[in-house]
Amino acid sequence: MPLTKQLVQSIDRLLWDVDPETLDLERHEDFVIGRILTEGDWAAVQALRKEVDDRALAAFVQRSGRRLDQRTRRFLEAVLDLEPTECDSRSLKALSATPFRR
Repeated sequence: MPLTKQLVQSIDRLLWDVDPETLDLERHEDFVIGRILTEGDWAAVQALRKEVDDRALAAFVQRSGRRLDQRTRRFLEAVLDLEPTECDSRSLKALSATPFRR
């Protein structure tokens, strides 16, 4: 299912690196949802919710929630009535200090 003109108009500035005509909402669902939720404004999120149902958003949050900032993820968990995700107990600083191993 290609992106609707209304959705493309709401998110055209977010698609600076791709041709919106080549996107298919079913095949590129994670890309489109992820781009809107990480870079979009409230109008873009509202346009997205007109195109995909809450089940699709919930599945994205459960599958790819780590791509979202914590505040967005927690908001979606509350709105979509999802169980909060477990936080990784290791900090990014600790992870970056871990030596690279081959």
